[in-house]
Amino acid sequence: MENESYPSETPVAESASRPDGHLVGRVLSFLGVTLLCVVLTLFGVIFVMERGSSPTLTRMFVSSMRETSALRWIAPLFLTDDELDSYLLTNTGDVQTEEVNTSLIRVADARAISDAGENVEVIDIAYGNCKGKLLLVRDRKSVILGTSGEFGRDPGLLLTDMVAKYDGIGGINAGGFVDNNGLGNGGTPQGLVIEDGQLIYGNPSVRYAVVGLDADGILIVGNMRGSEALEKGVRWGVSFTTHDGVASSLIINGQVQTQDLGAGVNPRTAIGQREDGTLLLLCLDGRSFDTFGATVEDVCNIMLQYGAVNAGNLDGGSSSTMVYGGEIINNCASVTGPRRIPTGFIVLKEAYGDGEA
Repeated sequence: MENESYPSETPVAESASRPDGHLVGRVLSFLGVTLLCVVLTLFGVIFVMERGSSPTLTRMFVSSMRETSALRWIAPLFLTDDELDSYLLTNTGDVQTEEVNTSLIRVADARAISDAGENVEVIDIAYGNCKGKLLLVRDRKSVILGTSGEFGRDPGLLLTDMVAKYDGIGGINAGGFVDNNGLGNGGTPQGLVIEDGQLIYGNPSVRYAVVGLDADGILIVGNMRGSEALEKGVRWGVSFTTHDGVASSLIINGQVQTQDLGAGVNPRTAIGQREDGTLLLLCLDGRSFDTFGATVEDVCNIMLQYGAVNAGNLDGGSSSTMVYGGEIINNCASVTGPRRIPTGFIVLKEAYGDGEA
């Protein structure tokens, strides 16, 4: 009995620890295989979209990718340069479009605006596969251009903060900004910015695709030099051109412009005006299961549906944002949350200047 031995407890403890190591290894292997499958599936989907049998689908996909800052690298993955060139939009950045005839805007007087009820109406948009919001602003002189700060030095502002900066009640994002690889901080505009009648960013001798409001709150859109925009009386203005150089003029004097409107589907922001002076601030969602987005042609059709005589395209994609009542009321497409921007069209609580319409 004295020589009888018993198993030690130490080896048991050591062997008990081994399964934990095996478990961690299995989990890591599973995650690695899962990630590989996701990546392969993603590239498979891209291949089908670009090399599939539907030229229409390929055009839509390529155009949508090329319109983004962060995902432009996807378009050339499975297409040659010559094949990509066939999907390029027609560059209209230097094309002189018809000039806005301001006499077509027969603005309502202050009493008529007051009798119409609330100055701002929020409308839910459902057009085909497009979904979003429209701010119908009856008093055209209650809309100004807001800016984030000193361009090139200060970062951009969230639209909620920009609206609050001007003590506004709503607004939409406006002009484009430097956004290399989708990593821009929204502090440096692209093109031109006119604030309260002063050209604060851009070159007077350079042509831009201008979208702005004159001192009477009439929407001015078209391709013009910075000096020409000032001569036309633009008091609040920005410029926006797509990556392929397509200008922002959508509708001028009731006519859709004869430019390549493109087939890309993305979130969109635009501003228009009816003949009674009412401004239409439009923000369409996208890049979600609910809606992929809208084409520029969709934007034109929606603007015409609501009576726009003139309309201009603004920065879209993950920048498309609409604020009302201190909150974002559209579905922002950015996975990291609302983006910082340099400019936005802001709806004030009352008309600027002398307060008269």
